[in-house]
Amino acid sequence: MKQYAKQNQLALVGKAWEIRHQLKLLAKTSTKSGLSALGSNRTLREYLQSAAQ
Repeated sequence: MKQYAKQNQLALVGKAWEIRHQLKLLAKTSTKSGLSALGSNRTLREYLQSAAQ
């Protein structure tokens, strides 16, 4: 599976089950980083911007 991240985009290329798995991992990672505990939800754009830095 390949993952391409640009400033405002995330592209996942692969089989359907690989993409679903990767999306679940990304969701789990954002939850573990304490975002839900802070009461704020990051958008995909904010996630990509922080990942690019």
